[in-house]
Amino acid sequence: MASGGWRPIVAAENDKEVEDIGKFAVEEHNKEANAGLSFVRVVGGRTQVVAGVNYDLTISARDMAGVTGTYEAQVWVKAWENFKKLTSFKRLY
Repeated sequence: MASGGWRPIVAAENDKEVEDIGKFAVEEHNKEANAGLSFVRVVGGRTQVVAGVNYDLTISARDMAGVTGTYEAQVWVKAWENFKKLTSFKRLY
């Protein structure tokens, strides 16, 4: 994989590794924002190779009132260091 450009994740909703990163994003957001979201699923995403891999994921999550929303999360992963960092998390709709 060449570095720099964004590439779509094919069948992101069926990829266990991508699902785990999506769950991590929701858990980290909950810690940082004292929120109570529950991960539902990854709707789609793309990756960018840098010093590791940036994941830009569209995630479906449910709030404590049971309302499901769509969120965008960016997670930086360096698998060889067992490193993951949530760099952005926002509600889309």
